[in-house]
Order: sequence, then C-alpha cells, then structure tokens
Amino acid sequence: MKPVSKKIMQAFKEWGEAGGKKRAKNLSSSARQAISRHAAEIRWGLQKAPESPMSSVRLNEAVWENPVYLEEILSYGSLRDWKELRRRIADRPFGAEADALEKVLQATNIYGTTSLWKAILGRFQGGFL
Repeated sequence: MKPVSKKIMQAFKEWGEAGGKKRAKNLSSSARQAISRHAAEIRWGLQKAPESPMSSVRLNEAVWENPVYLEEILSYGSLRDWKELRRRIADRPFGAEADALEKVLQATNIYGTTSLWKAILGRFQGGFL
C-alpha cells in the first residue's frame, strides 16, 4: 500500500474536524456531556473492568463461537451474559457468534427464549428466521 501524501492527510483531518463540529451542533447538551464524560472515564481509566463471561459446565473453555456454550448462555446465563451476547450479535450480525446462535436456535426449543432470540437475530440480520 502506498503512503498517503501530507496534503491528503490534511484534507482528512479537516473533514473529520468539520464532521465533529457538525455532529456536536446537532446533539443536545446532555448528549454532549454524556459523550465527554464517557471519554474522560476511558481516558483516565475510571470505567470498571468488564466482568468475565459465565463459565461453561460442559466445556473446558467458554468460547462465544461455540454453539454448546451459547446454549448454556441461553439456558442458564444471567442478564449480563445475554446483554453481552446481544452486543456481539449487533456488532457482527453475520459473524461466528451469530452463526453459532442460529445453530442453537434451530436445534433447541428453550421455552420463551428461542422465539425471543430468533426475533433478535432476525432483526439484526434484516429478516426473520
């Protein structure tokens, strides 16, 4: 890959600054405060470390891409575990985690859970299972 010229880098910088100013102008005061508070927390290390996921009963290592682990999360996981799974699916709706979740949803019927997660996965993938 060729290095980018200083002129082009300067243009990118100016566009980024202009976009940031336009975004800030469109945000409410409370939204700007929340964003700056979050940035300061990250900058100064004030955020809590993320908790580790639920340990697996059947596996040596808890791996989000493993359908067995995801079945355990759906059956026995906490709300925190479900939120983490939802975040992973939202970030990569066609990624390894989403594929594993789809396999679990097709193979099992966990009362009240399977239909909910089918709807969640379908929403992020742009359709319904």
